Amino acid sequence: MKCLLFCRREGISLFRFSRLFALVVAVMIYVCGTASAESMVFVDANDQTGYYVDQDSISKVDFTDKDGTHKFVRARIAVICADLNRRYIYAMQFEPAKMTYQIFASEVQAYDTKESIESHSTGGLPRPYTSTSMLKEIVDFILAMPTDE
Repeated sequence: MKCLLFCRREGISLFRFSRLFALVVAVMIYVCGTASAESMVFVDANDQTGYYVDQDSISKVDFTDKDGTHKFVRARIAVICADLNRRYIYAMQFEPAKMTYQIFASEVQAYDTKESIESHSTGGLPRPYTSTSMLKEIVDFILAMPTDE
């Protein structure tokens, strides 16, 4: 009941709150479900940094709202900096048509042992990427991969 009062007082519709809650639950299931198993595929490298996509985590989602239908791509991305002995894992969502991305969760690991050093659950606003960035290459790579969907 307090949640409903808070939503009304803050001007958040119950529908919007339920969508946000569903998104948070979906992200938690997504991150937890893919944390133990991974099938990383090499995308590209830049100097001592390698970029990988967990092909088992790729999903394509259509979402319709008042602005129309949005096509999203979700995947776990790994950025490996071997010279720093670090592996950065991100649960990300891309909207290729708008060239934006969101990071829902991140984890820093020691590359050699895969021991977790730190992790964060985030959920910020979509951020843009450019046509010359590594994220664009990653999105193009993901879109070219066959999926079960």
